[in-house]
Amino acid sequence: MNRQKELNEFVKDCLTQALFELMNVKPFDEISVTELVAKAGVSRATFYRNFGSKKSVIEKYLQTLIMELNKESQSADDWETFSVSLLNHFYDHKEVYLLLYRQHMANLIYEEIRWSMKINDDEDNVECYKKSTIAGLVFGAVDEWIRRGMKETPDEILAMELGV
Repeated sequence: MNRQKELNEFVKDCLTQALFELMNVKPFDEISVTELVAKAGVSRATFYRNFGSKKSVIEKYLQTLIMELNKESQSADDWETFSVSLLNHFYDHKEVYLLLYRQHMANLIYEEIRWSMKINDDEDNVECYKKSTIAGLVFGAVDEWIRRGMKETPDEILAMELGV
């Protein structure tokens, strides 16, 4: 990776971490871009060069997480292996997902799952409905767990579901 690209990734990470830190102490809607860039140590121009809005900071971060999940689960050849990969992914990033729920932004998680399924208007209805069903199942599988604070480990969740 070239130096400029590394610097750009560093700036995006700084902005993302600064936003999450601010979201831990105040509501998302009360965080200004001015406050965010001051916390991240970058200029407003740098912020808008990389992101269109505060919400897009979170969306891009979630896209990165979902791409990681897609890579991790590509080798899953059955539902159980996929489930383990899915639960471990959410558990590994539980601070972010719990924060989004506290901020009443769970819809972003669902939208990013839909994005990862590549659901688009150009596909025929049957294909879209199939993908939407899977996206809903994936989101539904973790929604209640996150709502309840993710107190159980992935292994404990699987043991509950599978009766192991």
